[in-house]
Amino acid sequence: MTEAPPASAATPSRLLPFAIGVAGAVLGLLPWVVAGTLPLQNLWATEVMPEAMPFVLLPLSQYSVTMLFSLVLLGGVFAGVAVRVARRRRALSLWPAALGVAFVHVFAALQSFLVLAGGLGLAGGSAGSRAVLYFGGLLGGTIVAALMAQLGLWMTSRSSVAMSPFGIALAAVPFAGWVTRWFGAFAGPMGPPPFISLVGYWLPAIIVGAALVWCGVRPPSRLVVWTVALLSVWVVPALFTAIGYGLGMRVLQGNLADMAEASVQLFPLALAEMWWPAVLAAAIAVVGTLVRAGWTTRPAAADASGMDAAVPS
Repeated sequence: MTEAPPASAATPSRLLPFAIGVAGAVLGLLPWVVAGTLPLQNLWATEVMPEAMPFVLLPLSQYSVTMLFSLVLLGGVFAGVAVRVARRRRALSLWPAALGVAFVHVFAALQSFLVLAGGLGLAGGSAGSRAVLYFGGLLGGTIVAALMAQLGLWMTSRSSVAMSPFGIALAAVPFAGWVTRWFGAFAGPMGPPPFISLVGYWLPAIIVGAALVWCGVRPPSRLVVWTVALLSVWVVPALFTAIGYGLGMRVLQGNLADMAEASVQLFPLALAEMWWPAVLAAAIAVVGTLVRAGWTTRPAAADASGMDAAVPS
């Protein structure tokens, strides 16, 4: 009869993935946290200067919705990649990592939304219907982003050669926003240098192309991953642009129908302008896959020729 492992032996296997989840979520929020002053709010109850706005862990603003989504989502992706790497050395449970990511996101949301509720006057009941709608919309979007972070954690932590690069490819556009946010955090009043916009535009293509090289094309079902990943590097930036445009239209005064209409009108125009990164990603993926295939066949060919030479005629 085998003895059950002591509780102390099982504890590190849970503490390590929990710590990985916490670290991944913190890393995702870090570009904002280092300079996390709440953006100016159109519906703030009292007039406040920008430098006097309170500190928050999340960028709560209709002008920062795509950034908010990216920072929260990437917490799960970072944790998932770390879990996948750590699993090469030891067996790890995924649920503690998911719990660690969720813990950070819940804590950040509580701190940020309590500050936002106080500034909007929700606590005292003096806020109007637009403030309530604004608060609820941001909260709902944050919850969706946190759920997507859990999905990203699951996808990127898989040992499957297809699933993990697929998750990384889908997170390429948010990752580009995460990188450019670092420059914005330390840019000062003049803003980041112009070349940063080029980084945000082309970096997803490089990531997607590299992820598809890793994924490969065999079995042929992986071509579905290629198709979706290449579409994502084209469609997601256009979608982010359209959403940001609609939500950022101050002249619409919070009219959701008009905001949605503005986003829908801009989306096809953005698609027509943002297809070049998909072309670059496809080129990197095809060339890289061919090079990888040629590189892997060389040792096999060398071994075969060596065996032929060893066989006496």
